[in-house]
Amino acid sequence: MAINIGPTLKRKREWARLTQQELIDHTRMDRSASYISALETGKSSPTLVELEQLARYFRTTVVELLQEAMDDSARRGTTPAETAPTTDDRLERYYNALEERDQDLVIEFMQLLAKNRSRK
Repeated sequence: MAINIGPTLKRKREWARLTQQELIDHTRMDRSASYISALETGKSSPTLVELEQLARYFRTTVVELLQEAMDDSARRGTTPAETAPTTDDRLERYYNALEERDQDLVIEFMQLLAKNRSRK
């Protein structure tokens, strides 16, 4: 399930009264302000490192930031339709390729998704 973090990011940035360039500067991302625009409009997705930088700046965790984006999506009625589970081994291969710290984050994220599913 894809999570569009754009509207949540824009709301948080505007609440903090930051321009897109100021957010780039404060998070020390090696990107241009147009990248924040692409994130906010859903034309691009942040990397895990960028999610961590954004979450840290807004004094939250990646999991909480993603949960907020999922909640925002549900309120707007833009939750994607369920798809059939895949039977290939991609999940295991990707997971095993991660460092242990990132594997822990993946587990937290999966728990968040499962918790969100159980509320529906």
